[in-house]
Amino acid sequence: MISMKRAILLIVSGLCALLMIGGMIGYTFEDSIDNVPVPMTGTAVGFADEPLTESAIPSALISPELTITWKSDVWVGLVTAEEYNRCAPSDGISTSCGPTSTNFAAGGPDTKDAKTFTYDIGGDVYYPVDGQSFGGTESSVDVDYSVKVTLAWPVIIFLGALGTGLQVLSYRMR
Repeated sequence: MISMKRAILLIVSGLCALLMIGGMIGYTFEDSIDNVPVPMTGTAVGFADEPLTESAIPSALISPELTITWKSDVWVGLVTAEEYNRCAPSDGISTSCGPTSTNFAAGGPDTKDAKTFTYDIGGDVYYPVDGQSFGGTESSVDVDYSVKVTLAWPVIIFLGALGTGLQVLSYRMR
């Protein structure tokens, strides 16, 4: 018969294994930000009013990968909250920051043909930004995004070591 202490160690070890497997598979959520204003001139940048995430994601614990897609004939980029504040958009448009003077975390004017990009986010709050492609006439763009969240490798290794250690302890309690 299994002792209570050994049973608890085996259960916790099993939970570590489940968390490891689930953490490697991850979870993906999708959303969109609609009607991000697109400036009519190629010298300004349009900003979404809301960030993609409300708070920074702790990158030491999880590994989030962001994929942004759009269909309109514009370019899309990603900036940090600090860059958003520096550019100080008014009604979604910043005339103080342009396509060449904005510090993009990812994307930017080079994405106009790809209409998608992927970026590992974490540790900052990000805003989508956009701009007019050459000869474009868009007044707004819908930005679709998905974030795949997996556990960071140090967490997976920790769970593996903890689960293995608990297995070893449980077999010594026979």
